[in-house]
Amino acid sequence: MLSRLLVIYCVGLMALTANAAAPLSQVMPKGAVVYAELKGIGQKIFQLRDSEYFKTILESPQIKDIEERDEFVKAMAGKAFLEGYLAMDFWTVADKLLSEMAVGLYMQEDGEPSPVIMLRMKDLEAWAKVRERLKPIVTLADEKVQREIKGDLEYLTMEQMHVVFHKEWALATPEKSLIDSAIAGLTGRGKGSVAENPSFKKMEKSRGAKHMLRVWGDLATFRDFAGERMGVPNKYDDGFVSLMFSGIMELAMKSDYLGLDLDVDEKGMQLTAGIEGDASRIDKKFDWFFSDAKTPGTKDVPAVKGLMGGLTIHRDIAGWYDKREILLEEDLMAGFDEFESGVGNLFPGRDIGQDIIPALGKSITLLAAEQNFDHLDGEPGIKLPGFAVIFDMNNPQDGAMFQLLFQTVVTIVNLQAVEEGNMREPSVMTAAVHNNTAINTIQFLKKPKGERLDIGYNFVPSAATVNNRFVFCSSLSLCKALIDEMKKPQDMKRSNRNFNLEFHPSVLTGLVKQNRRTLVAKSIQQGKLAEQARQEIKTVESVLDFIKLIRLNTSVEQSGFQIQLNTKWN
Repeated sequence: MLSRLLVIYCVGLMALTANAAAPLSQVMPKGAVVYAELKGIGQKIFQLRDSEYFKTILESPQIKDIEERDEFVKAMAGKAFLEGYLAMDFWTVADKLLSEMAVGLYMQEDGEPSPVIMLRMKDLEAWAKVRERLKPIVTLADEKVQREIKGDLEYLTMEQMHVVFHKEWALATPEKSLIDSAIAGLTGRGKGSVAENPSFKKMEKSRGAKHMLRVWGDLATFRDFAGERMGVPNKYDDGFVSLMFSGIMELAMKSDYLGLDLDVDEKGMQLTAGIEGDASRIDKKFDWFFSDAKTPGTKDVPAVKGLMGGLTIHRDIAGWYDKREILLEEDLMAGFDEFESGVGNLFPGRDIGQDIIPALGKSITLLAAEQNFDHLDGEPGIKLPGFAVIFDMNNPQDGAMFQLLFQTVVTIVNLQAVEEGNMREPSVMTAAVHNNTAINTIQFLKKPKGERLDIGYNFVPSAATVNNRFVFCSSLSLCKALIDEMKKPQDMKRSNRNFNLEFHPSVLTGLVKQNRRTLVAKSIQQGKLAEQARQEIKTVESVLDFIKLIRLNTSVEQSGFQIQLNTKWN
């Protein structure tokens, strides 16, 4: 009895497996240089439609203004007509007919890519009704659309597009030569698919197959068409591009694939892109770009209270600067000479290339955070956050050199303000101690007093050296908070980050509220009604409150390089 049940179970399982639709990557014809696949978009669209955030946006003055424009009215009329004709709204169309779709790009003899688009229907009954409603349109099109029935396939040819309908799927391509192989794949008669490509297999093994959206690019094949360096010159003609992106571009030239995937749920979104390759084996002239994959990489953005956003990056600036002549075009060298001449005035008796640049470590951080105004008897009319620049030092003794630079810059700025007639309360350089750390800062001889003080009173320049890192702040309170955070040990087991940019929009809500009076007044000056201005500010606050975190980071891995965008919302 048991053996008979086991046989029935196995036969039933085989039948279910045979009837299950293969992933579209297994039916998309081989030879594609790019493949993209989207699954389950309908459910996500319904979540968006039903969210309180979406309803708030629809009620905002900005959207109300758009709704009154002629273009929007016409678009909505067209939408209403199509929804009535199809007997379902666009949300339902996306759920029932766009639940699973894929696009493959194929290079043609003329060097141009041609797409194959595949859709597999979730609701066959709804798809059958749509096809029935399309028939009168095809008939009315007359000679512009040629229609042919072959078995259970319906062929439509129009100008430069070929479309094929089946009771379970649809496909479209402008290239007639791709139709037969696409149909063969969808009907189980294909002779090779994207999924069989070795680099696609590597991507799927590395990144997984279950994503709402995934994209694969065959970089090896693309290089056959675009050249070994894919159009990138041996020497860069833009210093910023070289400093920020050249390492990634050089590694991509050695990679077999580019992979990208997107996932969305009720808590947030994650978009990840990656290439394969060992960064430690790239040309030595780019070793300044990458951190060690076995380490956390760049430093964390200090998690001070009220952190609004920050950027931290790993770059061996001294290594890049030393190799600039072999990395960059010759005509850029004059700019470096001008830079050295200008900055050299701030460091008398020191050589920029030999003394100053080599003093910089491999981690640089910029951030903005809330600050208080304890240094005032009142507050500025426009309140700004505190800002900070933090960089590692290769030599602890160089802290004194940067402190001298800080004092020089503050003195120059104050003299310039006096020359421009900015009559601020007089201030002097002074020193303070916080958590056993010396701080160079300024102190007003008399506390500035007033309800809406000049914007310049947001700034109390401060500098300190903490754990072999130099800190320059626009706010004394922020400098103290940073000292406390930077003395905490960093998590050495954290995954690698070669670059990290993060925003905390919900924290910005407080800044908007503090400056609401000024923002509303500015909107009124631009011709808006007071109530409209207030509603617009309220909408901005709602959007900021909804988003908890936006983070873009890159990471060096043992066998590749990854770029990731994370968004978390309430």
